[in-house]
Amino acid sequence: MNIFDHIKNITVTKGSYLGDEGWNNWMINRWLSMDQEYCEVVNIIQKNTWAMKGEHLYNLYKDLLPKQYMQLKYIKAINKKEYKQEEIDVVAIYYNISKREAKEYIDMIDKEELETIKQQINGIY
Repeated sequence: MNIFDHIKNITVTKGSYLGDEGWNNWMINRWLSMDQEYCEVVNIIQKNTWAMKGEHLYNLYKDLLPKQYMQLKYIKAINKKEYKQEEIDVVAIYYNISKREAKEYIDMIDKEELETIKQQINGIY
């Protein structure tokens, strides 16, 4: 049993609960939320059922969702942006922030400002 068997059982076959093997409330909610039509419903349900037994959550979704095949495309994170270590270091020093925060700052400031910061920190005016 895997998560896809459970999703298919909730949306297509509407059979009885398949057991706890491969069942994870969080992952079921995550997969079902990939459908735009069900995103808001899943959001409401997950706030109130996070500690519910798998069988009870299964029965809730089975009764709530229509019997139809759902094409659930998993949304992955965008590829991580590569940062130059020198830029991270100078922005962290300039704004007195952590290196993780510096990466966020680099995304927000324009190239000219970044060059100015690099020149100031490196002592080049």
